[in-house]
Amino acid sequence: MHADFPPLRIIDGPYAGQGISDMIHELMGRELPDLRHSVITANLSRTLNWMESGRNVLAVGIIPNPQRDRVMQYSVPCVLVPPVCLVVRAGEQEALGLGGHVSLRDFIARKRLGVAAARSYGPELDSVLLSSPDLSRVVVTKGSNLFESLLEMLLLGRVDGVLAYPFEAVYGARMKGKEDMISIAPLRESMVPVQGRIAAPRTAWGTAMIGRVNEILLRHRGSNGYRQAFERWLAPGIIEDYRIMYDDFLMSR
Repeated sequence: MHADFPPLRIIDGPYAGQGISDMIHELMGRELPDLRHSVITANLSRTLNWMESGRNVLAVGIIPNPQRDRVMQYSVPCVLVPPVCLVVRAGEQEALGLGGHVSLRDFIARKRLGVAAARSYGPELDSVLLSSPDLSRVVVTKGSNLFESLLEMLLLGRVDGVLAYPFEAVYGARMKGKEDMISIAPLRESMVPVQGRIAAPRTAWGTAMIGRVNEILLRHRGSNGYRQAFERWLAPGIIEDYRIMYDDFLMSR
């Protein structure tokens, strides 16, 4: 089971089937030839329901939390997503006073920030957004696409920066042919990458599958092909930092 969240899973367009979760599914298909594999696009609610009912399904890229822990058991980490970043127009970093890691709180005090409605950017950034003394500088969009509306606002000059995961920013801009029109700056308040895992139901079948999945992941997570599935969706300027994060990621269990 995969969520439709490009570039983790890409179900249509010129890059269909080339997402990170797509790569993991193809890997499992090759390594587990004794099983019949099928892919189901499902939101988290449906995935949880199927797991709770004990169906023989796996889900890719799940982030553990207490609600999910009740019905899911997890593999070693299989996905490493860099922290949420600040996306600005290319060539404007110097004019915006951006160098090194940027303070979101300081940015909001001086510039206009675009965010998506009802979206969590993690506890640290959410806290900054909620406690900002001048919320008039935070522009909220209710567009159905998590990043597309924000990108349009940024390139039209309606805001000076927007929040997004680096993967989705690069994918969204690349799909519009505007990848060279954005730059990505890391945020001081968002330094911890997100690890996703493969989840299985809390059944004997699920336990057996997690054991098999772990063996495959531990053999392949460090390979060039596995790593390239992540790096192809990153801006060149953050790949070096990501590689350092990924080396640490390979030690995670």
